[in-house]
Formats: sequence, C-alpha cells, structure tokens
Amino acid sequence: MNYRSAVSAFIINDKKEFIFVKGVSNRSYWKIPAGGVERDEDLKQALLREINEELGILESDLEVLAKSKYTEKFDWPKELSEEKFEKKGIWYDGQERTIFICKLKNQDIKLKLQEEEISEFLWVNKDNYEKYITIENQLETMKKVIEEFKDYF
Repeated sequence: MNYRSAVSAFIINDKKEFIFVKGVSNRSYWKIPAGGVERDEDLKQALLREINEELGILESDLEVLAKSKYTEKFDWPKELSEEKFEKKGIWYDGQERTIFICKLKNQDIKLKLQEEEISEFLWVNKDNYEKYITIENQLETMKKVIEEFKDYF
C-alpha cells in the first residue's frame, strides 16, 4: 500500500489552547492543521509551508517545539484516492502524518484561512477537544500525543 507523507501540528497559544480546523469538502472533519509533503521538502519545510498556506502564519510567528514519536496513519476512501490520482498522477491509499507541536510567538496574530481548504477554525484545549473528534483512530493518536507533550498543554 502507498501512503502519502504528511505533517500535522498542534499549534498552541499562551493559554495552552490549540487550533482545530475544518475543511471545505463534504468529507471534512475537525482536526489539527495538516497537509502533504511535497517531493523536494523535508518535514519541517512542509510543516511551515502548510501552516502558512492554511492559516497565514509566518515562520517568524511560530516556534517548532518538538516532533512526536507517534504518527497518524489512515486509509482514504477510494473516491478520494481516485480524486488525488487525477490531480497528481500518483495513487495513494491514504496518508501517514508526522505530528509536531508548535507555539505561536505572536499571540495577537489574525489567522487568514485558505478558503479553498479551510472553512472554519476554533481554539480548543486538552479538556474540551474530544467532543469535536468523529474518527476513533484520530482520537487515540491525539490522546497519545497530548500525553507525550503534556508539559505544553
């Protein structure tokens, strides 16, 4: 099976809240910001690019604190694999995301959502995020990463 390499990030503020985003497609669900790694990128470059594209956060406004030992691996619905194949010419069965934790340096930043991909965002914390999760595998991974980085939350 062929999984696309991807990155995702807990982006935390001074209140120990983190950003959840929701996509624009009918398959969308609440998640931490994420995106695919391009051919010539390392994981950190991909992370910084995706955060900038999706939320308008510049590298200078962000501190990458750590990379998790956990990854989030999941299969895509066949229709999504077909859609991605038509766009990129590469078949992926799903995604395997490397998870980071980052901190906003600028607490007053105004997020600029990438309208083609993100419909809305909200700030959540370790005590209230679970009510937004609809995918069991996602919840298990998030619990592990939050425990791993408990000093930040």
